Amino acid sequence: MPAPDAPRRRGRPRGGDSDCRDRLLEAALSAFTRLGFDGASLRTIAGEATCDVSMIAHHFGSKAGLWRAVADLVVLRHEAWLRTAEALVSAPLPVEQRVFRLIETMIDSLAEVPAYVMFVTREIAEPGERRDHLVERLIRRGVETCVPLWREAMAAGLFRPVEPVVLQIGLFGAFAMVLSARDVIAELSGRALGVEELRRELCCALLGEIVVQRGRN
Repeated sequence: MPAPDAPRRRGRPRGGDSDCRDRLLEAALSAFTRLGFDGASLRTIAGEATCDVSMIAHHFGSKAGLWRAVADLVVLRHEAWLRTAEALVSAPLPVEQRVFRLIETMIDSLAEVPAYVMFVTREIAEPGERRDHLVERLIRRGVETCVPLWREAMAAGLFRPVEPVVLQIGLFGAFAMVLSARDVIAELSGRALGVEELRRELCCALLGEIVVQRGRN
């Protein structure tokens, strides 16, 4: 006679250790970045996090809820940079110093967590609810914060007159691409450049050596 099934335990599903939620977020960020939302299965994410797949529903409710929790982490870091950017835009400093320092902080922020940059870059290429969420919570706020300074810089002759939103998105895209391609740059140039050197190279290319020197003063 077969043995009766063991009674199911009540409470949290298996894998409910205290840091399971954090591991799921980390694994989801990696999976969504590599595979996209549709390509990243819940089992893949749970497996990479070494958590039971049922813990995703326990902590986040659904796959969409998990994606939104990852996006919230990106937004939270972006908000910290926005506070710095807002202070720089209105600081009582010459315009070239404010522009240089704003670009410097933008590059540093992007370099801190490259996976966040790749996550955003992938999602904004796909029209839909997820892109709209990032535009409203992330990109629009950055544009609204920085555009006044870009306009001021154009009026001062630091940049040629262009649509400032194009400049903002272009800077983000250029910095993200350069930072993600550091290994390729090292291979092709024969030089391994750190973040500080890349930052200087980019600023010189955008603003010129004289403006960069003034911005450092």
